[in-house]
Amino acid sequence: MAHFADVLLCHDDLDTMVGIRDPYDKQILQRELPPWMSPLVFAVAALCAVLPLIVNGCSCGHDFDFHLLSWMEAAHQWQHGVLKPVWAFTPAYNAGEPRLLFYPPLSWVTGAALGMPLPWAAVPVVFTGLELFLCGLSMQRLLSRWTTPSIAMLGGCLYLLNPYMLFVAYERSAYGELLAAAWTPLLLAALLRDRVTILQVALPVALLWLSNAPAAVLGCYTVLLLGLLRLCLMRGAGVIARLRVAATLAAGVVLAGVLDAFYLVPLLLERRYIALDMAVVPIARPDHNFLFQWDKDVFHTHVLVQASWIAIGLCAIGALCGAILLLLKPNTAVVAFRSMHARSVGHAVFPRGNATVALLLFVLLVFFLLTRWSEAIWHLGPELVYAQFPWRLLVVASAATVALVALLLERLAPRTPAAVALPAGVLLALLVGWFAGGQYFREECGDDETVIAQRGQFLAEKGGDVTDEYTPADADNDDLPVSAPAAWLASETDGEPGKHPLVPRNAHPTPETFHFYPPSQQEPAWLVVRLRQFPGWHTLRDGVEITPEVRPDGLIVVPLPAPGSHQVDIVYRTTWDQWLGFGISATALTASVWTVRRRRSSIMRVPE
Repeated sequence: MAHFADVLLCHDDLDTMVGIRDPYDKQILQRELPPWMSPLVFAVAALCAVLPLIVNGCSCGHDFDFHLLSWMEAAHQWQHGVLKPVWAFTPAYNAGEPRLLFYPPLSWVTGAALGMPLPWAAVPVVFTGLELFLCGLSMQRLLSRWTTPSIAMLGGCLYLLNPYMLFVAYERSAYGELLAAAWTPLLLAALLRDRVTILQVALPVALLWLSNAPAAVLGCYTVLLLGLLRLCLMRGAGVIARLRVAATLAAGVVLAGVLDAFYLVPLLLERRYIALDMAVVPIARPDHNFLFQWDKDVFHTHVLVQASWIAIGLCAIGALCGAILLLLKPNTAVVAFRSMHARSVGHAVFPRGNATVALLLFVLLVFFLLTRWSEAIWHLGPELVYAQFPWRLLVVASAATVALVALLLERLAPRTPAAVALPAGVLLALLVGWFAGGQYFREECGDDETVIAQRGQFLAEKGGDVTDEYTPADADNDDLPVSAPAAWLASETDGEPGKHPLVPRNAHPTPETFHFYPPSQQEPAWLVVRLRQFPGWHTLRDGVEITPEVRPDGLIVVPLPAPGSHQVDIVYRTTWDQWLGFGISATALTASVWTVRRRRSSIMRVPE
């Protein structure tokens, strides 16, 4: 896997490089910074950006509780031998929900992996710093094709500390969306590179789907929009060349979906079993979240005003830099160097000038999509309603804006030395992180919201709130008991807990296996289990699988004939669609690795 990723990320070096003055300058600029310098600078910049979290504690933003609980659930189940967790047992007051099946796995896998060796109080801080570090690296990857290493490094710092990034990290604690922001520059690099390839498009799209579903939806629309802009700017290219580029982009998106089949197939086939439409309640719909809209909810209005000012600032800077670049006279000294791999003449070259125009138009288009005049688009676009907030497009817009800023810096000051760029990036990260992140966006934690408090509640099995969109479709959260034993006997299916002796739960050998031994009853009874029915759960009574009844609140009810004692086992088994997804992903990954290795071998055999 490491070799495969290295080949994908380095494959761009074999294509046309634009923006270098001459071969001699190219060699000098490549030696301007040692290879370890940029990662070190991004690590220091990320550390400065999260310094308020280190000094003052975590920011308990909007999604903080959700992500922290998901990390602890996954880590706990790993420790008990469940390699691919599906069910989170703590939410819904210990009745559980299938959030680990439906929420993209990369963020909760990363959080759980960090929680295994680190103190839990440090995990959100380290997670945020790691994501910002990756943002810097990926932005440098985008800019390194057009600018000097110093400006690319400075651009990476600007991206990781731009206001929207800190808004997501501090105000919202949307760790999945922040992780998706780390792959967005790679997506722009794939769409604006000299010659698009399927694998280069597929890799960032696949990473987006594994990080955050709304960001992935918007990422696919970014492929569509920038792809159309690219086709329109391919002046002089024939119909065949345009069709080839369009087919390459489409194939890249399809390949990304196939690589992520282990997550997407169960998502598509089992989404009908949950109340997914609860994710788009009126306050979380695009038509309630355009720029400067007001709502009766004061908190929602406050967040929307913040996002609106950030949108105006980012889009205005991007539009201004793009306009200045277009007004400046073309740099006639810029030449393109074709590598030995540039042999497919059917693919039209996409020079830096076209990339500048595409980025500028894209920033303007994003700003339009944030206004109420674009409401029809958000209603008609497939799955766009699940993006919830139009201003989530600022993840892509901020990357485009930083790219335009870096292109302008390279045009006006192409010889910016590392001695200037390096301290400038670190100082900006320190100042912006402390004042914008720590003083403006950071959310204080209540006594019961701190990591230590939530960790204690998790270990004590006190349960957590429900997540409406992951509630089983026919279950009513209003009827769900807030405090209930693991199971209880009742004379009726709707019997309340506490009226009969508790039947202790015995979970061995994993959390996905339950054994109940209710006492002998002289009359027929019902065993009510504090677990919600969902595909994958199998109920066995005395060793024979049965179909249990389900209460209006979604809890499992097992009928117990009388007289006599009984054993009730409830186990989770991986569903067929999950196995199908794993098989498709494994096949696609194997084929992709084979293709990359074969292509790399053919390149190495090309005679000089």
